[in-house]
Amino acid sequence: MSRQEFSLLRCQVRLVRQTGVVARSVSLLAALGAACAVAGAARADVPANIESELLKIGKIVDPACTAKLYRPLMPAHDITSGAVPLYPGITIARDVGFGPNPKDVVDIFTADTGAQSRPVLIYVPGGGGEKVELQVKEANAFYDNIARWATRNGMVGVTMERHFSPTWDGGAKDIAQMIQWLHANIAHYHGNPDRMFIWAHSAGNMPLGTYVGRPELWGPGGVGVKGVIFMSPAAFDIEPVQVDAGNPADMMKMFALAGKTCGAPGPMSTDAALPGKLAGQPGGPVGPPPGAAPGALPMGPPAVDAATRLARSSLPALKASTAKVLLANGELDIGAEPSLGGLTAFNKALHDALCVDGSAHCPTLLVPKGHSHMSLVFSIDTADTTVSGPILSWIRSVP
Repeated sequence: MSRQEFSLLRCQVRLVRQTGVVARSVSLLAALGAACAVAGAARADVPANIESELLKIGKIVDPACTAKLYRPLMPAHDITSGAVPLYPGITIARDVGFGPNPKDVVDIFTADTGAQSRPVLIYVPGGGGEKVELQVKEANAFYDNIARWATRNGMVGVTMERHFSPTWDGGAKDIAQMIQWLHANIAHYHGNPDRMFIWAHSAGNMPLGTYVGRPELWGPGGVGVKGVIFMSPAAFDIEPVQVDAGNPADMMKMFALAGKTCGAPGPMSTDAALPGKLAGQPGGPVGPPPGAAPGALPMGPPAVDAATRLARSSLPALKASTAKVLLANGELDIGAEPSLGGLTAFNKALHDALCVDGSAHCPTLLVPKGHSHMSLVFSIDTADTTVSGPILSWIRSVP
C-alpha cells in the first residue's frame, strides 16, 4: 500500500468515526474518498478571535454580527464607496437582466487578465435573495466577496438576485431562465458555458434543489451545470425520504436572537439599503412578500399532502443528473448534529439517499470546523480559507 493510499484509508476511517456512518459499500467508500480529498485542502483554522465570537453568537442566523467579524478582512472599499475601479483588475457588470422581473438580474465579475474561456461560478444567495447583504453597513461587502474570489481563481463570478415567488417552483423557473441566459451570453464575459458551477446558500437551496430536480426546466443540453453546491440547505422535497423540517416557532425565536451579541438590528433591517435604491429594486429596502404583514419573514409555499410532495420530489432527477454534488454545513450551523458527525439531518438524509445506488451520484461532504451559518459564506476571499480552500479543490476535481 502506498503512502497516499494509506493516508486516504486513514482519512476514510476518521470520517466514518466522525459521522457514525458504516462503510457498507464501494459507493460509500468512494464518497468518503472524495470527502477526504476535499478536506485535505483545508489546512488553516478559523481565526481564534473570530471563532470565539461565532461561539457566542451560537447556532443561529446572524448576518449582521457575523459581517462585523469578517468585514475587517475584506478590501477597504465596498459597493457603496464609489471607488473606480472598485476592485482593481476586475470588471463588474451590475444588474444585468435575464428576465422580466426587476429582480431578474445578475452581477458578472470578470478578471481583466486570464484565459479567453473560463469556468463560471454562480452564487444563489439565501435570506430574502439579495445579492448584496443589507442588514448593517458592514454587510454591504457581501456577496461581492464570492464573485471576487471566483475571479482570483480563474473563474467568472456570477451573483444572482432572487425574489419571492408564491408558487412552489417559481424560484426554480427563475434559476432555469438565468442558466439558459448564461449559456447564451456568458462567453461575452470570457465564461465557458460548458463548465458552469452553481452554489446556493440557505434559503437559496430550495429553488436550486427544485430546479435540479425538474428536468422539464432544463435546457436542451440538460441540467446546464457541472457541479452543484448545496450549502446549509433549507430542506427541499426529496420524498420518499422523510426529514424533520423543525418547528417554525423555534425558527422565529432563532431569528429574534440575531444581532444581540453585537447590538445590531435583526435580519429584516433595512438600515444598509444601497444609496438611491427603492423597495423592489436590487439593493433596495427589504420588505415583506406581497400580501404579508409588515415585518414578516419570507416563507415558502403552503404545506401540501404526501402525494403532492412525492410528485414534486427532486430525488429521482438528482439520482440521474450528470452534475456532481457537494453538501456543506458548518459545525456551528443551525441543525448541525454532533451525533451525525456535524451534519444537518437534511444533508445526512440526502447524502445517504444518493449513495444507495452507487458512487456515481454520491455527494462530497464538507463540515468546516468552527463555522456558523453565515461565516461559511462571509469567510470567502479572506485569509480564512477553511471553506474556500476545500470548495476550490472540489471544483477543480470535477471532470
